[in-house]
Amino acid sequence: MHSHRLHRVVALFLAASFLALAVAGPAHAWWDGKWKYRKKIVLDATPQGGDVKEALSDFPVLVRLHAGDFTFENAKSDGADVRLIASDDKTPLKYRIEQCDQKQGIALIWVKVPNISPASNEGSFWIYYGNAAASAGGDAGAVFDASQLAVYHLSEKEGLPQDATSYKNNATECTGKLGVPSPIGSGLSLKGGTDRLVVANGASFDFAKGFTFSAWVRVSRPENGRLFSREDGKQSMIVALEGTKVYASFSDKNKKTTTDKVDLPLSKWVHVAVTAAPGKEIAIYADGRQRATTKLAGPLPAPSADLVFGAGFAGDLDEIGIAGIARSAAWVHAEAASQGPDAPFLSFQEEESSSGGGENLTAHLLVVTARAITLDGWLIIGCIVVMIAITWILFVNKFALVRKLKKDNAAFAESFSACEEVLSVNEDFEDSSLFRVYSSGLEELTRRKVKEKRLSGQALTAFRATLDKAALQESKRNTAGLLLFTLSISGGPFMGLFGTVWGVINTFAGVAEAGEANLAAIAPGVASALACTLMGLMLAIPALFQYSYLSAEIKNLSADMGIFMDEFTNRVEEEYGEKR
Repeated sequence: MHSHRLHRVVALFLAASFLALAVAGPAHAWWDGKWKYRKKIVLDATPQGGDVKEALSDFPVLVRLHAGDFTFENAKSDGADVRLIASDDKTPLKYRIEQCDQKQGIALIWVKVPNISPASNEGSFWIYYGNAAASAGGDAGAVFDASQLAVYHLSEKEGLPQDATSYKNNATECTGKLGVPSPIGSGLSLKGGTDRLVVANGASFDFAKGFTFSAWVRVSRPENGRLFSREDGKQSMIVALEGTKVYASFSDKNKKTTTDKVDLPLSKWVHVAVTAAPGKEIAIYADGRQRATTKLAGPLPAPSADLVFGAGFAGDLDEIGIAGIARSAAWVHAEAASQGPDAPFLSFQEEESSSGGGENLTAHLLVVTARAITLDGWLIIGCIVVMIAITWILFVNKFALVRKLKKDNAAFAESFSACEEVLSVNEDFEDSSLFRVYSSGLEELTRRKVKEKRLSGQALTAFRATLDKAALQESKRNTAGLLLFTLSISGGPFMGLFGTVWGVINTFAGVAEAGEANLAAIAPGVASALACTLMGLMLAIPALFQYSYLSAEIKNLSADMGIFMDEFTNRVEEEYGEKR
């Protein structure tokens, strides 16, 4: 009966724990009830985040979604139901989905943020999803402001790269290889020689007000090549590499202006930008930091020629952009900070549902981690879970047994002490270990017919041996199964560590296979690997407390048994021993 009651208590405790995890967060106003889920995305412009030092307006922010911060199963597979809403929870924002892969758990979304305050983390916007009836939304051409003349995401799997701005300055020639893993989805690989990307000259390419070139660049080998060029024999605008050093050169019939050279590392992605303001200066940036400046007298050259990217360049390019103004240093820095694979610019709050507020973050992350665990991880976790179940069942049974023994031992000891004759205990205490030891001694005394003759010293020794044997059997019965607790305490963490090491090896092997590493790809694998360690500790820590408690209680029971045996032996010797 006590065992059943304890089982119910444990079940209620576990149920209450799971209910506590499932408690929903507070409800908020909702943009549209047809969308079931949403997340708040916070813009961090502080020095710990994007480190934006000037106010920016109509800035294109890259939103990277992965399985660690977004539940892809709650949205349509192609992201057609995704909507971006301003912080007022009313105003739709312009956005464009570059990539949405539910199987891989990756999405890249560009959103036009109206205002970003410097050194502030109070800016935010919402991402809504979870409407099966929704059709594709967004306004791809409106994500970039009017000064952005061309943007090439280079995410096309076939055909020529397309311009993501409203000007539609699409490529007319591309002899490089698309689909190369890059900081933002996929990029363009060029081997030098005749490989290049060409965009036909158009009326929109007017740089009278200024010029900005930007791209993610990875140099494969040091060669003299060009990242950007526009030249007609009389005037030219060039952003080129001399070995691994990037420089800019603008010339017309009267003058030529060339900047200092900025060294780039080999085989590493770097955000490169070149800005030119007529009558002011030309500036070169690497990873958002200004590295070189040169004064520029007069207007910018205006060659009537096509725009060529990557001619003679050996390496990879991604996210090529051309603007008709000289972007500010704050803009270039924010661009590099927001587009990088480890961008600290955005943070995601917990998912909320329209049925009653936000899902508990802990529960959500547990689900995300469970989805990331591989088969080998599940095998190890499965073994640990089985051992957890066994140790808890054993503990519950032992706990109930100890309680019964203590209760019935106390009752028997009281009855034994009250009896005038040592052999006159007539009640049955079947759940008492003391009574079972007493019964063994009673059988020995009965066999020797103590009422008819006195016990010799040798007989008393045999009687004591009988009690010792019965006590030893009781001790073995009480300690049966405790070995499993010691195995769990010592072996559980090592089982978890084994799963963790195995999982981390698999994660980094996958990174080596892909040739690229970023936090969004590594984090789920590492989290699933560490889940094995967590499960090992969840086995070992409770087992440690369970073993310590049971050992102490069994030790007390053994002590009580030793006291009873001494008392029983003394009384038998007094009543039936030989007279001196």
